[in-house]
Amino acid sequence: MDDTEVTDEWGLIASDDGYHQPDVDDPAWHETVWFAWMVPERRMYGSFYLTFRANLGIHAASLLLYDDTAELPWEAPFHMSDTALPLPADLDLRDARLPNGMTVACLVPGRVFTFGCTHPEITVDLRYEALMQPLVTRGHPPFQRAVHIDQPGRVTGTVELRGERIDVDCFVMRDRMWGIRRQSRDPRRQLKVGYCYATASARDAFLAITVERDGVDAAQTGFSMRDGTWSKIVSGERTVERDGRGRPERVVFDGLDELGREVHAEGRSVAREVAATNMVCWNSLVRWDLRGHDCWGEDQDVWPVHLWRAQALGGRA
Repeated sequence: MDDTEVTDEWGLIASDDGYHQPDVDDPAWHETVWFAWMVPERRMYGSFYLTFRANLGIHAASLLLYDDTAELPWEAPFHMSDTALPLPADLDLRDARLPNGMTVACLVPGRVFTFGCTHPEITVDLRYEALMQPLVTRGHPPFQRAVHIDQPGRVTGTVELRGERIDVDCFVMRDRMWGIRRQSRDPRRQLKVGYCYATASARDAFLAITVERDGVDAAQTGFSMRDGTWSKIVSGERTVERDGRGRPERVVFDGLDELGREVHAEGRSVAREVAATNMVCWNSLVRWDLRGHDCWGEDQDVWPVHLWRAQALGGRA
């Protein structure tokens, strides 16, 4: 980050929305763009995800739509995952049109974005408007060598899936990251991670990012927006109740923010999908009770493969 750049009242700078050229010659340099959307009454959740690996000259672009009818990506209502595509020339993430039909544009810096996709099976035309300041992590745990932005917003628009129009109006998260993201090949250094959030309104929300240590999913960072006042989470624990196959069923987060306020949220998974690369990630659409607010959000339950294998085999035994 250029420290001479002007920071706005939300801790953002003008260059945050653009494409970032790597400042190191390291193949682990990543830049990502993620937006989500949901249609709770249909138990439906969508994910728009772009990854750029500039030092390798490639990018990946995926679009997923799942509901409570299936948890495997290839059985979901829609799944597209294009990997190892050539890095586009003159890439500008403030107005990008990718070869696979996915698009993203910034209309108001740090505030308003559009994202979409044109595909023979699906057309996505959505608009994101920020609800509140983001959690901005610049070179601090758990992102010591990266910048990470997590920001709740309202997403509106339409999705047309094989001729069916689906209206979207929801509160969800957007996520931006650039920097070094390296997956250790040493199992002793691979950790289980959690990412859970709920948004009731522009005045009430929470996000917790946890890492398992000594059997406890301990909060590394996050925020609480309570009655219109935003504060960073300083401690907390994520607890997960699982079904007979180890899948998340119920998630509870208890913590404290910098203002000394308690953060308590209880959620139940109503739909989920599993992604597996060098990790196993259960992504759940979650209905939350956030201090009496009935609202929606997500839980990401991320496992190193060897740990998931061990608990899965143990469960069968």
